[in-house]
Amino acid sequence: MRIATSNYFERSLTNMQTRQSALDRSQMELSTGKKIITPSDDPTGANTAIRLRKELDVSDRYLTAQNSAERFNLLSENSVASMTDIIFRAEELLLTSVNGTMDQNSLNAIAEELQQRLDQFEGLANTTNANGDFIFSGFQTSTQPYQKDDFGYNIYKGDDGQRDVLIAAGFKVEVNDPGSKFIDNVPSSTSSFVPTANPANPSNSEISLGFVTKKAEFESTLAPVYPAPYTVNFVAGAAAGNIRVEVRDSGGVAVPIEPNKSAFLDIAPGDSVEFNGIEFKTQTNPAPAVGDSFQFDSSPDTSILWTLQQAIDAMSMVSTSYNASRDAANGSAAELTIGNIVDPSSGHVFDDYTVNILAGGTFEVFDSKGTLVAGPEDYLTNNKVSFLGIEFDISGTPAAGDVFHVDRPESQARVDLVGGLLTELKGGLTTIDNTRSEMGARLNAIEVEITAQYRYQEVTKSTLASVEEIDIYEAINNLESDKVGLQASQQAFAKIQNLSLFNYL
Repeated sequence: MRIATSNYFERSLTNMQTRQSALDRSQMELSTGKKIITPSDDPTGANTAIRLRKELDVSDRYLTAQNSAERFNLLSENSVASMTDIIFRAEELLLTSVNGTMDQNSLNAIAEELQQRLDQFEGLANTTNANGDFIFSGFQTSTQPYQKDDFGYNIYKGDDGQRDVLIAAGFKVEVNDPGSKFIDNVPSSTSSFVPTANPANPSNSEISLGFVTKKAEFESTLAPVYPAPYTVNFVAGAAAGNIRVEVRDSGGVAVPIEPNKSAFLDIAPGDSVEFNGIEFKTQTNPAPAVGDSFQFDSSPDTSILWTLQQAIDAMSMVSTSYNASRDAANGSAAELTIGNIVDPSSGHVFDDYTVNILAGGTFEVFDSKGTLVAGPEDYLTNNKVSFLGIEFDISGTPAAGDVFHVDRPESQARVDLVGGLLTELKGGLTTIDNTRSEMGARLNAIEVEITAQYRYQEVTKSTLASVEEIDIYEAINNLESDKVGLQASQQAFAKIQNLSLFNYL
């Protein structure tokens, strides 16, 4: 059989090319760490690798969402924890304020610290995240949730929305809590009153929120009782520069207004109005106009921010003397002045009283429950009205039928008010603690999902590696084998190409 020299050359060249291709392949696998360089290398394996990468991409998106949800909830939880500390301190200050030895300077110091605590609470309620979004404003993340009205009260401007994030297949978790849920949703022991302006009002003036400042009077069941809701009307009849206000209950009956229990009161714009133990403020500019009307609806809930503001205002209630005001229907101009407690051992009880002037220079006294507690007694001898250790001087000459309304000292009214405020703060702690518990539960759920995603990624990456990654030791061995094979082919070719019969002739 005859073998041509060209056959040797062709076969040797093919062998070297094959060896070179194998070496190139080994070098590429070793440099990339992959055994599937192109889909044609292993179509099934390539398809599996693509699917696994997609699953890892989805898992990465879940992890990003989980980390974001964790950050948002941690920020909220930290803010709420600080709110709790503020309420605890406010409770301590209020308990201190009802100590009988507190003087005006001490109460001023308490009011100053309470103001600082209120400012801190406002800042926490308006917390923003790293993106500048307000975290307690519901869906309205670009709107500051708590803004002060013209009277200095913080009003919620957000909504009740609660945003959520998908952190796993079919599993969403909330990333915020609106302030209306836990800052404003606090049960109130005395109710707060929210005004609503009549759309037909001739002016744009407003009145403030109404709060109970005299708890005993507000809770009195002594007839007549004036049920809410109330209507505040500004009517004609006031002198120039003043405004006349009247208040009517749900049945349209005029509610007596302090200080003289009158059916109406002339005040200057910006003054406060007090009725049935409730107080609200009027606006200076624009001032109320004749014909303005406001619906005053009671709310069973209050805001922690309002409670703290009331606590600050309560620190100005310092007088230890009883205050008597003449009834608007009195027939004389006489007044009772300087209501001091001169003998606490004479059956004295802090309360609101009504002094009725009788014929013959005598008087009688009823307590807030309508019980006769003194009289008929003489007041002409010393020109004083004395009962239960309390003593009033008489200015002028009373007429039979005159009535004087005696309010308990401001210091005692402060004690009564503080008791209600402490109850509201405890209610605030409850709503905050409940919300904080929900945040903690969400953080626990997020942590579980984060752990699950990392475990899933670990398994998936291991599977992907087994499909497309090389065995480094096997790849090095293949590379060395391919090098040896190529070198052998090259050496064999070199020897073959030099063979000739002429070398042996």
